[in-house]
Amino acid sequence: MAYPLNREKFDISLRFWLERFFYTKLMGLTAHRVKDKLVFAQIIQDIQSGGLNSIDDIRIICKKARKIGLLGINTYASPLFTFYEYCMRLGFEDMREIHVENVQEFLSIYTTNLSLTTIRNYQFALTNFFDFIQKQNTLENGAAHVYNMELVLSNRSVSQDLPEFLTEEELNAFLQALKTYDIKQKHINVVVRLRNQLLILMIVYSGARVSEILEINYKDVSLEGDYYVLRLRGKGNKMRIVFITKTLIEDYYNEWIALRATFPRVADDMPLFINKKFRVPAQSYIYVIIENLLLSAGIRKAKNGAHLLRHSFATMLYNKSKDLILVQESLGHSSVETSRIYTHFDNQRLKHAANVISGIDNNKSHYNTEHNGGGGGRFIN
Repeated sequence: MAYPLNREKFDISLRFWLERFFYTKLMGLTAHRVKDKLVFAQIIQDIQSGGLNSIDDIRIICKKARKIGLLGINTYASPLFTFYEYCMRLGFEDMREIHVENVQEFLSIYTTNLSLTTIRNYQFALTNFFDFIQKQNTLENGAAHVYNMELVLSNRSVSQDLPEFLTEEELNAFLQALKTYDIKQKHINVVVRLRNQLLILMIVYSGARVSEILEINYKDVSLEGDYYVLRLRGKGNKMRIVFITKTLIEDYYNEWIALRATFPRVADDMPLFINKKFRVPAQSYIYVIIENLLLSAGIRKAKNGAHLLRHSFATMLYNKSKDLILVQESLGHSSVETSRIYTHFDNQRLKHAANVISGIDNNKSHYNTEHNGGGGGRFIN
């Protein structure tokens, strides 16, 4: 179905297209993760105001969608909300005034110090947004306005920062902090503490994303000999299996399952990690808990966040196995090239490179003898 490109005002026009775009994305996301269907139905209704919602209203709607499990909306929300504010400052009066140069300028200003992954996400979100408008809009003469935003992805070179990770000593300190759980937290009780401890242990020992662990159901975890088997749903709705050695989480797991079973009307087809109101913790909440635990352990990195645990898992896995394919499969990367960054932390391999290059200096022994006074050399007693 085609919609007029412009409404009575530019800001209403842009909000209308944001709503239509978010509506389409919400309808296309994997709704099986959503437990509260009534809230989902209300979100779908609220996002169709015809551009009359304020930008803050649309933000709130997207936050509600994230809370009920539609995490994929995160890919588009932040870039497009930031772009909306940018357009308001430029003072456009017609949707046709937005050109590729404006989008490139926006990316240059607002993604300067962001990671390569985030920059690509901004580019992806904006390209998808204008491609959507291009396919859905109509002008007064019945034609459609063409944006052709492909140039947004043109020859921009960006450097990729190496990810932060924990050493084995730091990881042990973090695990000790997790065990004691001596952090400031509102509404702390035995349920919250035990749930968070097991949840974070699963992240540490599986290398899974926070979102993947939050989304697993009770039925997605099983015992196979000396291992717990976790069936995870990753990006793009791709399924994968990871194993965790039984002894690493057994006590916490058994205690949590016993406690969870006491919740009134709890069922096996519900998420593994819930509270007594059957709500799953928010991803941002787990991020804060992990950051507080890192600080409690005296660990301060440039990026002291939850993804630090995933990077630590991947780095240790590669350093101990030297198997890049194993890293790719364990982390659920679509390409081995994504996993290749962890080879930068293989110190033995890098030391070998230093040793190889040091062999080119054939005059090294002559230099040392000559500068130590010739023949026998001189020593200080």
